[in-house]
Formats: sequence, structure tokens, C-alpha cells
Amino acid sequence: MSSPRFGGFRRGGAPVDTSGTKATFGQLMPYLLEHKRILGVVIALSLLGAGASLGQPLIVAQVISTVQAGTDLGWLVPALIALVIGSAILSSVRHYLLQRTGESVVLSSRRHLVARLLNLPISQFDARRTGDLVSRVGADSTMLRAVLTQGLVEAIGGLVTFVGSIIAMLIIDMILFGLTFSVVVSSMVIVIVLSRRIRVYSRRAQDRVGDLTASVERAISAVRTVRAANAVQ
Repeated sequence: MSSPRFGGFRRGGAPVDTSGTKATFGQLMPYLLEHKRILGVVIALSLLGAGASLGQPLIVAQVISTVQAGTDLGWLVPALIALVIGSAILSSVRHYLLQRTGESVVLSSRRHLVARLLNLPISQFDARRTGDLVSRVGADSTMLRAVLTQGLVEAIGGLVTFVGSIIAMLIIDMILFGLTFSVVVSSMVIVIVLSRRIRVYSRRAQDRVGDLTASVERAISAVRTVRAANAVQ
């Protein structure tokens, strides 16, 4: 049997009764709003990077057409080089800011979670193992970094790239669009089906990490007694 899950918490330490419920995105928004300026910059960089990525194949197509026609390439090659370099720079800066913001979100959530834990009634500590609570502060809170920062920003940039690619394919070739659209729909169905199973296994993995942490905590707490009794094999 899996260990009981630790309930939700709000900013300011106000208790939240989440037994039997799931956390909503709105409960996690305050941790993002603390870094809204940096996240705004990251989202802007993501959109610019998506635009640069969409512009590269268009310029490459013009380069090929120009070479086939035997005319001067003119500004096409410098523009392509500028797009490639600019896209790499935007991606690097975005990745750095995203990682930094993600760590700040995790730190903030851990501080508020620790404050919430220290103000729990004694009955809650009797009902939950110490190692399980420690696991919530350590392993579980780390997942917020991927969900609240990387996942959100990548979704916005990916959506822009997806819409731009669809428009470009509609302009270039309807057959290519039909083939690509069918592949995308099939992939989405597979991802949705697999994600449901992965969510179950991810929950089990979190519970097992809590079990492991609790077992190690008990073993370390009792190691002096065990060694004093000469009960070590």
C-alpha cells in the first residue's frame, strides 16, 4: 500500500484540505507570478526562436530556387547565416534564463512547503512518516521545475512553430500537409494513450521514493541502538 500523500499548501502557510483532490494549475500560479518578468522575456525569446526556425526553411527554399535559376543569391546567404546564428543565441539565452527561473521556483516552493510542514499539528506527523514528508520537500518539489517553467514555455513556442508549419505546408503543398497532418494526429493519439499510463507509473515512482526515504530515515535513526546492541550482521 502506498503511503499517504501530503496535501496541498498555499502561499502564506494557510492550510489547504486536498485529501482526495488534485492540485490545480491556479494553486501553482503564485510561484510563477514571482518571476513573471523573466518568464515574459523567456516567452518572447521562445517566440522569436520559433519565428527564426520557421524562417530558415523558407530561405533555404529560395536559395535552391535561385541556384536552379542561375541568378545571384544576393542577400539570401547572409540572411540564412544570420537566422541560424540568431536562433542559436536565442536558444542559449532562453535555456539559461529558463533553468535559472526553474531553480528559483523550486526554491520558493520548498521554502513555503517547509514552513507549512513546521506548522502542521502533531497528529499529522503521527499519521505520516518523516521520510515521506522529506521526500515531498526534495524529490516531489523538483518536478515543479519542469512543469511550471520548461513545459509551459516549450508549449507556447511549440504551438507557434506548429501553427506556422501548418500554414507553410498549406501554401507549399496540400499533399505534404495531408501526410503530415495524419502523422501528427496519429502521434497525438499515441501520446495521449501512453501519457495516462506514464502518469500512473510516475505516481507509483513518487510513492516508492517516499517509501525509500522513510526506510532510510528509520534505519539511520536506529543505527546507534542497533550497533550498541551488537545486532549488526
